[in-house]
Amino acid sequence: MTPTAIIAGRNLLGEKGRLLITVGGVGFAVMLILLMVGLYQGWNTQMTRFLGSIPADLWVGQTGSGDMSHTISILPSTAQATLEAQPDVTQVAPFVGRRVNIKLNGSDQHLYLVGIDPTQFVKPYKSVYGTTSPGTNEIIIDEAFATDQGLAIGDTLDILDKTFKISGISSGGHVLVFSYAFVTMDDLVDLTEFNGFVNYFLVRSSNIQRSEDAIVQALTGVEAIDREDFSLRNSAIIREAFLPILGVLVIVAVAIGIAIIGLMIFTATLEKRREYGVLKAIGYTNSQLFVIALVQSLVAGVIGFVVGSVLAPIVAEIAAKFVGGFIYDLGVRELAVVGAGTLVMSAVAALLPLRVLVSIDPADVFKA
Repeated sequence: MTPTAIIAGRNLLGEKGRLLITVGGVGFAVMLILLMVGLYQGWNTQMTRFLGSIPADLWVGQTGSGDMSHTISILPSTAQATLEAQPDVTQVAPFVGRRVNIKLNGSDQHLYLVGIDPTQFVKPYKSVYGTTSPGTNEIIIDEAFATDQGLAIGDTLDILDKTFKISGISSGGHVLVFSYAFVTMDDLVDLTEFNGFVNYFLVRSSNIQRSEDAIVQALTGVEAIDREDFSLRNSAIIREAFLPILGVLVIVAVAIGIAIIGLMIFTATLEKRREYGVLKAIGYTNSQLFVIALVQSLVAGVIGFVVGSVLAPIVAEIAAKFVGGFIYDLGVRELAVVGAGTLVMSAVAALLPLRVLVSIDPADVFKA
């Protein structure tokens, strides 16, 4: 270990209380950054988790549709035969859904009912409890919705003029403005009187581009949307509404981290001004003194990052138990980016006491 590193280590460990405060502050800032990034990633993934799990190469709907939150698509059921006759089309299935408002616990709640046919081409993203296929007058709801409303298997929901028994709870179906819920296709058609129409046709094809071109030529007023484009359209609300807000919070967290590390290193430098003066007197250069401050800052940042990365998923798990919409999803890539950002943040903080280090006069050490 170099003398510079030894001195930096002694400066840090010599004041354990200050080190604890510094690491705690950095850890809190890192935790906040990770929670914001994880929340964004969680919602960005959640918006298309259910829709993305449907094994359709193309979503065929009315021209201008594709965003389940803001647009409506209605097509005649008879169009299915035309789609099945197109080149390279291997399977066609209907997608029928309807947004409904229900009164629950004294407030309006929004569900998007999806009809499940016997082939289960359309089904919940992942079963958590109960059945994976609802029976007559049964419903599968999302776990986030169940948590928020205090619902469990066996409870009932009054939707329009029918009562549905909760037979299953799934995940991946809670989005920003509503939650997906699943009933039988017959129940949904009976409930909404939507007989003879569908919202979308789900198409599987051995040649997506050729099928897409053939479909728009065979049917007027329709649009064939590939899976990736459909997912982008349905996650647009997150990018437009959440990203700017979370971005500001991340910037605030980074600023807090820089301020905390910088303040602690700056204070430590002032308090050890005499020691730095001695080092200058025996030949240490300004650049070497800066390296000492930089090492202290980086070590504090690394320890703080470890603390924050441990605390973030714990806090997220606790929050999710009370708030169903708190959806945290952080991958290794995002964790690595935040880790690198923490090092940069620590390096920037080390610049704050630089002026003090440069202005130290070794002669002051020998004054009475």
